[in-house]
Formats: sequence, C-alpha cells, structure tokens
Amino acid sequence: MTKILIVDDEQSQRDSLAGFLKKISYDVTTADSAQTALAYMHNNPVDIVLSDYKMPYMTGADLLQEVKSRHPSVVLVLITAFGTVDIAVNAMKAGAWDFLSKPVDLDQLEELLKNIEDHLSARQQINQESTQVSEVEFDNFIAKDPIMLKVLEQATRVAGSQATILITGETGVGKEVLADFIHEHSPRSKKAMVAVNCAALPSHLIESELFGHEKGAFTGATAARAGRFEEAHEGTLFLDEIGDLPLEMQTKLLRFLQNGEFQRIGQNKILKSDVRILAATNVDLEHAVEIGEFREDLYYRLNVINLHIPPLRDRQTDIKILAEFFLSKFTERENRKDIIFSKETIKHLRSHSFPGNVRELGNMIERAVLLTTGSEIMPLDIPIQGGKLNLQGGGNLKDSVGNLEADLISKTLAESGGNQSECARRLGISERVMRYKLQKYKLK
Repeated sequence: MTKILIVDDEQSQRDSLAGFLKKISYDVTTADSAQTALAYMHNNPVDIVLSDYKMPYMTGADLLQEVKSRHPSVVLVLITAFGTVDIAVNAMKAGAWDFLSKPVDLDQLEELLKNIEDHLSARQQINQESTQVSEVEFDNFIAKDPIMLKVLEQATRVAGSQATILITGETGVGKEVLADFIHEHSPRSKKAMVAVNCAALPSHLIESELFGHEKGAFTGATAARAGRFEEAHEGTLFLDEIGDLPLEMQTKLLRFLQNGEFQRIGQNKILKSDVRILAATNVDLEHAVEIGEFREDLYYRLNVINLHIPPLRDRQTDIKILAEFFLSKFTERENRKDIIFSKETIKHLRSHSFPGNVRELGNMIERAVLLTTGSEIMPLDIPIQGGKLNLQGGGNLKDSVGNLEADLISKTLAESGGNQSECARRLGISERVMRYKLQKYKLK
C-alpha cells in the first residue's frame, strides 16, 4: 500500500485530505510542520509527501529541499492557497512532482496520485531487475555506441511511468524513433501513438488539429472533427518540434497538462482525454524561454524527464551498424543484395560530420545503392566535400531551408563586422529573433 505523509499547519486541512485518501485505500500519516515531518521520515519510510507551501518557520519549499537531499526517492507535491506562476515554476525546478492550488480538486488529486504510483511501480520493477546496459534488449532500435545505449536504458526505465518526456537533439538524430520506442515499451502500447509535427502545421490550423472543431466553427469547417488529443485517448501523443508551437497554443497545451481538459473550437463543452505526452525539439528551449518565445511554466511541465540524443558524429560506433542497416534495407528494396561496402568506405563515412545525422546517413546510402554500378560501394560513390555531402538538390525541405537561413545569417553577420544589431537590421528581423537564430544554428 502506498504510504502518504500530509504536512500542513492547519488541522482542518490535514484531516480533510487524510479522510479522503484513507477512503480510497491509502496509508496516511499527518504532520503539523515540516520539522515534524522530517523527524517522522527519519524512522518511517513514505512514498509520497503532500505538503502545504506556506508554513511558519520552515516552508514547503524548504521541506522540498530537505526531502530531496535526505530521501531522494520520495515524491513531493506542494499545495498552496497562494499559488503563482513563479512559485509553481520554482517548485518544479527544485524537484517537486507537481503543484496544486487550494481548495484541492479531489478528482485531480486522485488522478495525480495514480500517475505517481505508476511511476513508483515502474521504478521498483527496474530496480528489482538490476538491468545492466550490455544486457538490455532494445528490439529493432539500431544502436551499439555506449552513449546511445545509455539513452535507451533511460528510456526503458521511464517508459512505464506516466511522466511527460522531452526528447532533445539535432535534426535527424531519431527523436520520433525514440518516442515510438518509449510508447512500445509503455502500458499504453496497445493503443495508438499519434504524432503531430508542430512546425508543419499553419498557425491558424494548429488548434483545430490538436483539439478538433465543431461544424461551422470557422470557414471551411463543413463537419465536426475530433482532434489529435481525442484520437490519442488512452495512448500517446507525440508533439514533434514543440519549440515551434505558437504562444497562444502553448497556453492551451499547459492547461491540458494541468487538468487533462480541453475544448473543441466552437464548442463550450469541456472534454477530457487520458493521454501521455511525449515532446521533442531540436532547439534550445531554455534560450527560447529567455527571449520570450516559449513559456517557462510549460517548459518545466514538459521537461519532467529529459532524454537527449547525441549527434551521430559523437556516436562513431553507430555509424557502421547504421550504414549496414540502411544498405540491407535499400539493396533488398532494389533487388541488389550483392552490393557490399568496401573497407575504405566505412572509414570515409566516419570522417564525415553528419550535420543531418541518421537521416542524412540513410539518404547517402540510398543514393549510393541507386547510382553505383559495381558490387561494392566505394568512397567515390558517397561524395563528401568539406565535411558536407556534395548533392545537387534533394533532402528534407525544412533542413534545406534551415541551412540556407544559417548561411545567410552567417554571411550577413560577417559583413556587419560581427555586430548583431546591424546584422538584424540588414536582415529585417528583431534583435530578439536574431539572438534566437544565432543560438538555434550555433553561430556564436
């Protein structure tokens, strides 16, 4: 039975929460101060602490710091009648699982505790199995490099929880592949994983795409349509390129993450969806927060668990096995199974910086299979110049446009003598956007 410790200096609040939690079969203890709570936890293990934020002598924030130091496995949720965005963000930064406002919505609290229990159960199972990295079975995920194996091990550990996961990494590293991996290893694997590319949707259609709309809600809405949150009910919703989500939609996504509720466009009825959120981005969201392009409170809601996929150039061991995987895939498709790599070709591939990562490698091998006339793929079949692939066209449109934008900014910055304000003026963009672009393309 899950053990919960309620900490509040007001007896009526303690008794009210304790009575409710005991009715739904939790093992509950109460404490009238943070000091009393710490003394109790010294000799009595607990799983979850529900603590008031504003208490005399030692606040809930102080208690959070002590619990994280002394009992790192304990999950702590802060509760207050004086909630502000700043307090919530700071609490999440400090390691609180969540932040609830008084009066506590008991249905919301019960759902929150179920999610925490799922997380604790998955963590306990992993600890019991004592899985070693070299022994973990990763199905069809192609990885051998120790860095990537560590990421996959972490993904396996958190897949069974309900926690929101933020996957970060450069374009083409395989963020959606990892999201699919997490979904397939989660309790939701029998339901759908619905993927949405936030950057690919026009801003005026994003709300309809995510939350749906009613007939006649706007011009062209000739029929009611369910959104992606409804489609992913009891499954997983993968929000790719979350950094490109407009600020207005960030607010609505935050509201959903807080209570699981949303509305279709043109409908007043409140809808609910049981969805596990996975998000991904190739931009620095912390920097986007600094320049006002991304909500700070949403960032900490999404970044409960962060899995960073390193670029392919830092995973030298994976280049060979991924190249062989793509070779097998494309030679079978083209009925040219006699083709192999020369030894020099693998060395040639390892000398490349792969700005497009795994996606670029796959395109390179596909091109070589289609164009080579011999039985071996030689270095000349995969032309690389100056660390970049020498191709006339082709490739992903967004990546190509991004490369052109980066080149233009770099050239204009040089012509401006390194003056960012002058560079922004010449490009016709604000200095804030300029700083964001410089960070995005790693130009400083």
